[in-house]
Amino acid sequence: MTFVLPSLINDWRGSEKAEMINNVSGAVAVVERSMTGHSAMHAEVVARASVGGKYRAAGSKLVRSSAPEDRQGAVAAEIYRHGQLDCQSFLQPVTEVVINLRGTANFRRRASGPEQRFLSRIGSASICPSGVEVSYLHIDCGPLDLLHVFMPTDLFGALRNTDGSAIGSGLAYKGGIHDPLIQSIGFAVAEELMRSDERDQASRLLLDSFGIGLAARLLQRYTRNDRRNFTEAYFDARSARGLDKTRLERVCDYVGENLDREISLEDVAGIACLSVFHFCRAFKTATGFSPFQYISNIRIEKAKALLGEKNVTIEEIALSAGFSSGANLARAFKKAVGLSPSEYRTLQLA
Repeated sequence: MTFVLPSLINDWRGSEKAEMINNVSGAVAVVERSMTGHSAMHAEVVARASVGGKYRAAGSKLVRSSAPEDRQGAVAAEIYRHGQLDCQSFLQPVTEVVINLRGTANFRRRASGPEQRFLSRIGSASICPSGVEVSYLHIDCGPLDLLHVFMPTDLFGALRNTDGSAIGSGLAYKGGIHDPLIQSIGFAVAEELMRSDERDQASRLLLDSFGIGLAARLLQRYTRNDRRNFTEAYFDARSARGLDKTRLERVCDYVGENLDREISLEDVAGIACLSVFHFCRAFKTATGFSPFQYISNIRIEKAKALLGEKNVTIEEIALSAGFSSGANLARAFKKAVGLSPSEYRTLQLA
């Protein structure tokens, strides 16, 4: 069966999406990602890569995945088609946010408190923090297409991780949520997953950016209002100013020198010696662009320059500018410039 996004998602285009991409890194809240040991980070990456196994074991179909198992620190996203789902007791390994993309179904689930029952409709969401001991999870009817987004346990260093879980740090175990921002971010992530090559570097960067926005929303609305649950780094990042000239130049130089490879938010934040959330806010304050927008613009500008050389193929230009294929370059180029690469080249060489 072909997965078809509902018209509600397909109609979400243009200025709304551009505005979200531009503002998602700092519009809701600001947090800071703390440094963790390699072994702990690797364990969480492995957990995120396999956390969807309980759905496959129960008969659900994996429709699309961001395939993040080789990317430490990255947000992971998967789309599953669920029918009747019965998951018995399990310990939630990572924080998971689920957004309904298509269908209506009754959910029943229970952790340490009372049973949660809710009707899931398109756009509704639920949160399952890491460390929750779930007694059962049932979807009483289907089919239902759900986006599952797997987040770092400490939400990029904002939550104190004293017991190794997000539930212990104040993140809510909550279902039946109707939050317009979570809905919009979820639809955007699903759209990128369905239309993009899994190797597409620009799409991976965009998915990570949306993940940061989602983490920010969770911190704003779905944690206990207790300062003790948040790290000092979180409060430091809230007062972040724009990048100073030296750090900004280092970041811009790094981007320019590494366009032909995948550039992650962790990479550029590390160059600036800041956390991911701190960096995203400071970079936007200094430049007026989110890191994703800036890197995308630089890649398009490099492609434009190379299109002026008639002996370089479109595929070679795509790889040189950081796109996984000529088709992905063409899609991004048409969106940014209004012309296909071939049309632009014809005008330049005329």
